Amino acid sequence: MIDRITAPDGTSLAYRVVGRGPRPLVLVHSLALDGSWFEPLAAELGDEFRCVLPDLRGHGASGGTPDSISLDALADDVALIAERLGLTRFPVVGISLGGMVAQALAHRHPDAVAAAVLMATTGAYDDNARAGALSRAEAARAPGGLAALADMTMTRWFGESHGSDPLIARARNQFLAGDPAIHGAFLEAMTAVGEFDVPPSVPALVIGGDDDVSTPRAVIENLHARIPHSQLGFAPGGHLAAFTHPAPVAALLQDFLESPSTHIDASKGARVV
Repeated sequence: MIDRITAPDGTSLAYRVVGRGPRPLVLVHSLALDGSWFEPLAAELGDEFRCVLPDLRGHGASGGTPDSISLDALADDVALIAERLGLTRFPVVGISLGGMVAQALAHRHPDAVAAAVLMATTGAYDDNARAGALSRAEAARAPGGLAALADMTMTRWFGESHGSDPLIARARNQFLAGDPAIHGAFLEAMTAVGEFDVPPSVPALVIGGDDDVSTPRAVIENLHARIPHSQLGFAPGGHLAAFTHPAPVAALLQDFLESPSTHIDASKGARVV
């Protein structure tokens, strides 16, 4: 079931809650998809967790306009949803774009973020990565831009052998159904990720996909080095390993979240609504 809340600027923000366990967990999706993609991972995590799956503004069932998109705004949206649900302190998991939002969230709301899991993402864009993102943003806005970018994007997400897998077909369809102006605005907004630091008070885990061609091992290791207090792990799969290989990713999350510094007391971390 999709629930909604309205942001201060009037944007309608949609989210799902999966599970009614005592331990809260907020999971933030990647570019052009939505929170529903985390449902298999939430199922793997089991009955102990109560997983909050926002649709970022401009995605899924949420509203949003190109001029309203920034990592600051996205982080504040997630914090607002968590507050609405009575989550005073919670771990956040973010994949790709979601990992950038999680970094901004930890920076802007450190008292609320009990831990940050950053998957298939980066902590900063170098000149080449920035130029590539801005070029894709311009291409997305051109006539037929998303269709022209679709094959390259599926390769970045799933590797060269993406073929006709139903999950990939679902991703392609959702990508093509997006708003080109919003997609371009997100690509531009993502280049600001280097402006945020995960504070030492927030335990962090950085996860890469063994076969990720979009954020390869060197990018993941650089992010780990950028957050000196972070742990590092790898999972089977490519850029969207959290969606294609939910069981091993769930195992990594459970190991990390079971550590004393990240285990949230249900009586302090959430209330059921």
